[in-house]
Amino acid sequence: MKKAEAIIDKLIQNQALPISYKDLVGDYLWPLVQDMAASYKLRTEITPWIVGLQGTQGSGKSTVCLFIKTLLEECFDLNIVVLSIDDFYKTRQERIQLAKDIHPLFVTRGVPGTHDVRLAESTIQQLSELSENQACKIPSFNKAIDDRLEQSDWNEVKGSVDIILFEGWCMGVSAQSSAALKQPINDLEKKEDTECIWREYANENLKNQYKSLFEKIDNLIVLQAPSFKCVYQWRALQETKLHEKNIDVENTMVQTPKQVERFISHYERLTRFALMTLSEQASWVITLDTHHNMKSLHRNDSFIRVD
Repeated sequence: MKKAEAIIDKLIQNQALPISYKDLVGDYLWPLVQDMAASYKLRTEITPWIVGLQGTQGSGKSTVCLFIKTLLEECFDLNIVVLSIDDFYKTRQERIQLAKDIHPLFVTRGVPGTHDVRLAESTIQQLSELSENQACKIPSFNKAIDDRLEQSDWNEVKGSVDIILFEGWCMGVSAQSSAALKQPINDLEKKEDTECIWREYANENLKNQYKSLFEKIDNLIVLQAPSFKCVYQWRALQETKLHEKNIDVENTMVQTPKQVERFISHYERLTRFALMTLSEQASWVITLDTHHNMKSLHRNDSFIRVD
Protein backbone atom coordinates (compact mmCIF):
# COMPACT_ATOMS: atom_id res chain seq x y z
CA MET A 1 0.00 0.00 0.00
CA LYS A 2 2.95 2.35 0.63
CA LYS A 3 3.91 2.18 -3.05
CA ALA A 4 0.32 2.92 -4.06
CA GLU A 5 0.18 5.87 -1.65
CA ALA A 6 3.31 7.38 -3.16
CA ILE A 7 1.86 7.00 -6.66
CA ILE A 8 -1.45 8.53 -5.58
CA ASP A 9 0.32 11.48 -3.92
CA LYS A 10 2.33 12.14 -7.08
CA LEU A 11 -0.74 11.99 -9.32
CA ILE A 12 -2.68 14.35 -7.07
CA GLN A 13 0.19 16.82 -7.15
CA ASN A 14 0.67 16.56 -10.94
CA GLN A 15 -3.06 16.98 -11.62
CA ALA A 16 -3.41 19.84 -9.12
CA LEU A 17 -6.18 17.97 -7.32
CA PRO A 18 -7.27 18.82 -3.75
CA ILE A 19 -5.55 16.78 -1.04
CA SER A 20 -8.99 15.43 -0.05
CA TYR A 21 -8.97 13.44 -3.30
CA LYS A 22 -6.42 11.10 -1.73
CA ASP A 23 -9.02 9.72 0.67
CA LEU A 24 -11.47 9.19 -2.19
CA VAL A 25 -8.87 7.29 -4.21
CA GLY A 26 -7.97 5.19 -1.17
CA ASP A 27 -11.60 4.42 -0.37
CA TYR A 28 -12.89 3.71 -3.88
CA LEU A 29 -10.35 3.67 -6.74
CA TRP A 30 -7.64 1.64 -5.01
CA PRO A 31 -10.10 -1.16 -4.06
CA LEU A 32 -11.43 -1.06 -7.63
CA VAL A 33 -7.90 -1.36 -9.05
CA GLN A 34 -7.11 -4.27 -6.74
CA ASP A 35 -10.31 -6.02 -7.78
CA MET A 36 -9.55 -5.42 -11.46
CA ALA A 37 -6.03 -6.81 -11.06
CA ALA A 38 -7.38 -9.92 -9.32
CA SER A 39 -10.03 -10.40 -12.02
CA TYR A 40 -7.42 -10.00 -14.76
CA LYS A 41 -5.30 -12.80 -13.27
CA LEU A 42 -8.28 -15.16 -13.51
CA ARG A 43 -8.71 -14.57 -17.24
CA THR A 44 -7.84 -17.39 -19.60
CA GLU A 45 -8.06 -15.37 -22.84
CA ILE A 46 -4.87 -14.20 -24.54
CA THR A 47 -6.41 -11.06 -26.05
CA PRO A 48 -6.51 -7.80 -24.06
CA TRP A 49 -9.23 -7.36 -21.47
CA ILE A 50 -11.49 -4.54 -22.67
CA VAL A 51 -13.06 -2.60 -19.80
CA GLY A 52 -15.51 0.17 -20.58
CA LEU A 53 -15.93 3.20 -18.34
CA GLN A 54 -19.09 5.27 -18.63
CA GLY A 55 -20.00 8.54 -16.98
CA THR A 56 -21.85 11.74 -17.84
CA GLN A 57 -20.08 14.78 -19.21
CA GLY A 58 -17.82 16.29 -16.54
CA SER A 59 -18.07 13.28 -14.21
CA GLY A 60 -14.30 12.84 -14.02
CA LYS A 61 -13.80 9.94 -16.44
CA SER A 62 -10.36 11.10 -17.61
CA THR A 63 -9.08 11.53 -14.06
CA VAL A 64 -10.43 8.15 -12.94
CA CYS A 65 -8.85 6.47 -15.99
CA LEU A 66 -5.51 8.10 -15.23
CA PHE A 67 -5.48 6.74 -11.67
CA ILE A 68 -6.63 3.26 -12.75
CA LYS A 69 -4.03 3.09 -15.54
CA THR A 70 -1.13 4.33 -13.41
CA LEU A 71 -1.92 2.13 -10.41
CA LEU A 72 -2.41 -1.00 -12.53
CA GLU A 73 0.83 -0.36 -14.40
CA GLU A 74 3.06 0.57 -11.48
CA CYS A 75 1.63 -1.72 -8.80
CA PHE A 76 0.67 -4.76 -10.86
CA ASP A 77 3.06 -4.56 -13.84
CA LEU A 78 0.30 -4.46 -16.46
CA ASN A 79 0.32 -2.53 -19.74
CA ILE A 80 -2.80 -0.37 -19.96
CA VAL A 81 -4.07 1.67 -22.90
CA VAL A 82 -6.78 4.28 -22.34
CA LEU A 83 -9.07 5.03 -25.27
CA SER A 84 -11.70 7.75 -25.29
CA ILE A 85 -14.71 7.52 -27.58
CA ASP A 86 -14.33 11.29 -27.97
CA ASP A 87 -11.12 10.75 -29.94
CA PHE A 88 -13.12 8.85 -32.55
CA TYR A 89 -15.44 11.71 -33.43
CA LYS A 90 -15.82 12.21 -37.15
CA THR A 91 -13.90 15.17 -38.51
CA ARG A 92 -15.64 18.52 -38.57
CA GLN A 93 -15.95 18.32 -42.34
CA GLU A 94 -17.52 14.86 -42.12
CA ARG A 95 -20.06 16.12 -39.60
CA ILE A 96 -20.87 19.12 -41.78
CA GLN A 97 -21.61 16.70 -44.61
CA LEU A 98 -23.69 14.52 -42.28
CA ALA A 99 -25.65 17.62 -41.28
CA LYS A 100 -26.38 18.32 -44.96
CA ASP A 101 -27.30 14.72 -45.78
CA ILE A 102 -29.31 13.72 -42.69
CA HIS A 103 -30.07 16.55 -40.25
CA PRO A 104 -28.48 19.92 -39.30
CA LEU A 105 -28.04 18.87 -35.65
CA PHE A 106 -25.37 16.36 -36.64
CA VAL A 107 -22.85 19.14 -37.11
CA THR A 108 -22.55 19.06 -33.31
CA ARG A 109 -20.36 16.23 -32.02
CA GLY A 110 -21.67 13.90 -29.35
CA VAL A 111 -24.62 11.71 -30.21
CA PRO A 112 -24.34 8.31 -31.90
CA GLY A 113 -23.74 8.88 -35.59
CA THR A 114 -21.03 11.48 -35.01
CA HIS A 115 -18.29 8.93 -34.23
CA ASP A 116 -16.16 6.98 -36.69
CA VAL A 117 -17.09 3.55 -35.34
CA ARG A 118 -15.01 1.71 -37.94
CA LEU A 119 -11.92 3.65 -36.88
CA ALA A 120 -12.61 2.74 -33.23
CA GLU A 121 -13.02 -0.94 -34.09
CA SER A 122 -9.90 -1.05 -36.23
CA THR A 123 -7.88 0.69 -33.50
CA ILE A 124 -9.03 -1.85 -30.91
CA GLN A 125 -8.18 -4.66 -33.34
CA GLN A 126 -4.68 -3.26 -33.92
CA LEU A 127 -4.10 -2.89 -30.18
CA SER A 128 -5.28 -6.46 -29.61
CA GLU A 129 -2.73 -7.80 -32.08
CA LEU A 130 0.31 -5.82 -30.93
CA SER A 131 3.45 -7.79 -30.12
CA GLU A 132 6.33 -6.58 -27.97
CA ASN A 133 8.14 -4.91 -30.89
CA GLN A 134 5.14 -3.36 -32.63
CA ALA A 135 3.46 0.04 -32.33
CA CYS A 136 0.01 1.46 -33.01
CA LYS A 137 -1.19 5.04 -33.55
CA ILE A 138 -4.14 6.23 -31.43
CA PRO A 139 -6.45 8.88 -32.95
CA SER A 140 -6.75 12.19 -31.11
CA PHE A 141 -9.54 14.79 -31.23
CA ASN A 142 -9.01 18.39 -30.13
CA LYS A 143 -12.24 19.78 -28.68
CA ALA A 144 -10.84 23.32 -28.64
CA ILE A 145 -10.80 23.33 -32.46
CA ASP A 146 -13.66 20.80 -32.76
CA ASP A 147 -11.70 18.57 -35.11
CA ARG A 148 -9.54 15.46 -35.27
CA LEU A 149 -5.81 16.04 -35.23
CA GLU A 150 -3.61 15.05 -38.15
CA GLN A 151 -2.31 11.49 -37.92
CA SER A 152 1.22 12.80 -37.39
CA ASP A 153 0.01 14.24 -34.07
CA TRP A 154 -1.64 11.04 -32.81
CA ASN A 155 -0.19 9.26 -29.78
CA GLU A 156 1.64 5.99 -30.23
CA VAL A 157 1.32 2.80 -28.19
CA LYS A 158 4.20 0.33 -28.16
CA GLY A 159 4.26 -3.30 -27.07
CA SER A 160 1.58 -5.86 -26.25
CA VAL A 161 -1.44 -4.62 -24.32
CA ASP A 162 -2.96 -6.27 -21.23
CA ILE A 163 -6.01 -4.05 -20.66
CA ILE A 164 -7.80 -1.55 -22.88
CA LEU A 165 -9.72 0.97 -20.78
CA PHE A 166 -12.33 2.46 -23.12
CA GLU A 167 -14.13 5.48 -21.70
CA GLY A 168 -17.02 7.57 -22.98
CA TRP A 169 -20.27 9.26 -22.02
CA CYS A 170 -22.40 6.82 -24.06
CA MET A 171 -20.28 3.73 -23.46
CA GLY A 172 -22.52 0.65 -23.29
CA VAL A 173 -25.79 2.55 -23.83
CA SER A 174 -28.40 0.57 -25.75
CA ALA A 175 -30.96 1.81 -28.26
CA GLN A 176 -34.33 3.07 -27.07
CA SER A 177 -37.70 1.87 -28.27
CA SER A 178 -39.31 3.70 -31.19
CA ALA A 179 -42.14 4.79 -28.90
CA ALA A 180 -39.69 6.43 -26.47
CA LEU A 181 -38.33 8.64 -29.24
CA LYS A 182 -41.64 10.22 -30.17
CA GLN A 183 -41.97 12.55 -27.19
CA PRO A 184 -39.41 15.41 -27.25
CA ILE A 185 -37.33 15.54 -24.09
CA ASN A 186 -36.30 19.23 -24.31
CA ASP A 187 -36.68 22.39 -26.41
CA LEU A 188 -33.89 21.34 -28.75
CA GLU A 189 -35.78 18.22 -29.80
CA LYS A 190 -39.13 20.01 -29.81
CA LYS A 191 -38.04 22.95 -31.96
CA GLU A 192 -35.15 21.63 -34.05
CA ASP A 193 -36.05 17.96 -34.55
CA THR A 194 -39.76 18.31 -35.17
CA GLU A 195 -39.96 15.24 -37.41
CA CYS A 196 -37.80 13.07 -35.11
CA ILE A 197 -35.21 12.52 -37.88
CA TRP A 198 -32.13 13.37 -35.80
CA ARG A 199 -32.96 11.20 -32.80
CA GLU A 200 -34.20 8.30 -34.91
CA TYR A 201 -30.98 8.27 -36.93
CA ALA A 202 -28.88 8.39 -33.73
CA ASN A 203 -30.97 5.58 -32.25
CA GLU A 204 -30.56 3.47 -35.41
CA ASN A 205 -26.79 3.90 -35.08
CA LEU A 206 -26.97 2.71 -31.47
CA LYS A 207 -28.97 -0.31 -32.57
CA ASN A 208 -26.39 -1.33 -35.16
CA GLN A 209 -22.81 0.03 -35.40
CA TYR A 210 -22.51 1.08 -31.76
CA LYS A 211 -24.02 -2.17 -30.52
CA SER A 212 -21.28 -4.02 -32.39
CA LEU A 213 -18.62 -1.74 -30.89
CA PHE A 214 -19.96 -2.00 -27.33
CA GLU A 215 -20.17 -5.78 -27.56
CA LYS A 216 -16.37 -5.81 -27.63
CA ILE A 217 -16.42 -4.59 -24.01
CA ASP A 218 -15.87 -7.43 -21.53
CA ASN A 219 -16.81 -5.49 -18.39
CA LEU A 220 -18.18 -2.05 -17.60
CA ILE A 221 -17.44 0.53 -14.90
CA VAL A 222 -20.09 3.22 -14.38
CA LEU A 223 -19.59 6.57 -12.67
CA GLN A 224 -23.16 7.14 -11.53
CA ALA A 225 -24.16 10.82 -11.30
CA PRO A 226 -26.93 11.76 -8.85
CA SER A 227 -29.08 13.33 -11.59
CA PHE A 228 -29.00 15.04 -14.96
CA LYS A 229 -29.16 18.43 -13.24
CA CYS A 230 -25.51 18.16 -12.27
CA VAL A 231 -24.33 17.68 -15.83
CA TYR A 232 -24.61 21.32 -16.92
CA GLN A 233 -22.48 22.57 -14.00
CA TRP A 234 -19.88 19.84 -14.54
CA ARG A 235 -19.71 20.49 -18.30
CA ALA A 236 -19.41 24.25 -17.78
CA LEU A 237 -16.45 23.62 -15.49
CA GLN A 238 -14.86 21.50 -18.22
CA GLU A 239 -15.17 24.38 -20.68
CA THR A 240 -13.51 26.74 -18.21
CA LYS A 241 -10.57 24.38 -17.87
CA LEU A 242 -10.44 23.88 -21.64
CA HIS A 243 -10.28 27.65 -22.13
CA GLU A 244 -7.44 27.97 -19.62
CA LYS A 245 -5.52 25.14 -21.29
CA ASN A 246 -5.91 26.58 -24.79
CA ILE A 247 -5.76 30.29 -24.04
CA ASP A 248 -2.92 30.78 -26.55
CA VAL A 249 -4.39 28.56 -29.27
CA GLU A 250 -5.88 30.29 -32.32
CA ASN A 251 -9.38 29.47 -33.59
CA THR A 252 -10.45 27.79 -30.37
CA MET A 253 -14.13 26.86 -30.05
CA VAL A 254 -14.53 26.93 -26.26
CA GLN A 255 -18.18 27.40 -25.34
CA THR A 256 -19.94 30.13 -23.40
CA PRO A 257 -22.38 29.15 -20.60
CA LYS A 258 -25.35 29.59 -22.97
CA GLN A 259 -23.64 27.47 -25.60
CA VAL A 260 -22.91 24.81 -22.98
CA GLU A 261 -26.60 24.67 -22.08
CA ARG A 262 -27.59 24.08 -25.71
CA PHE A 263 -24.72 21.65 -26.22
CA ILE A 264 -25.80 19.53 -23.25
CA SER A 265 -29.32 19.38 -24.69
CA HIS A 266 -27.93 17.20 -27.50
CA TYR A 267 -26.87 14.64 -24.89
CA GLU A 268 -29.84 14.86 -22.55
CA ARG A 269 -31.98 12.03 -23.91
CA LEU A 270 -29.30 9.34 -23.80
CA THR A 271 -27.69 10.68 -20.63
CA ARG A 272 -30.99 10.32 -18.76
CA PHE A 273 -31.47 6.87 -20.29
CA ALA A 274 -27.98 5.83 -19.20
CA LEU A 275 -28.60 7.07 -15.65
CA MET A 276 -31.68 4.83 -15.49
CA THR A 277 -30.27 1.68 -17.05
CA LEU A 278 -26.48 1.28 -17.04
CA SER A 279 -25.79 0.76 -13.33
CA GLU A 280 -27.75 -2.52 -13.51
CA GLN A 281 -25.54 -3.72 -16.39
CA ALA A 282 -22.18 -2.67 -14.92
CA SER A 283 -19.56 -4.81 -13.20
CA TRP A 284 -18.57 -1.93 -10.93
CA VAL A 285 -20.55 1.18 -10.03
CA ILE A 286 -18.99 4.23 -8.39
CA THR A 287 -21.69 6.62 -7.21
CA LEU A 288 -20.95 10.35 -7.21
CA ASP A 289 -22.31 13.24 -5.19
CA THR A 290 -23.34 16.62 -6.62
CA HIS A 291 -19.71 17.82 -6.51
CA HIS A 292 -18.69 14.70 -8.50
CA ASN A 293 -16.86 13.28 -5.50
CA MET A 294 -16.97 9.48 -5.22
CA LYS A 295 -19.11 8.23 -2.33
CA SER A 296 -19.52 4.46 -2.81
CA LEU A 297 -18.23 1.48 -4.80
CA HIS A 298 -20.41 -1.50 -5.68
CA ARG A 299 -19.37 -4.70 -7.44
CA ASN A 300 -21.93 -6.71 -9.38
CA ASP A 301 -20.62 -10.27 -9.36
CA SER A 302 -23.03 -11.45 -12.05
CA PHE A 303 -21.30 -9.15 -14.55
CA ILE A 304 -17.67 -10.07 -13.78
CA ARG A 305 -16.47 -12.13 -16.74
CA VAL A 306 -13.07 -13.78 -16.44
CA ASP A 307 -13.05 -16.31 -19.29
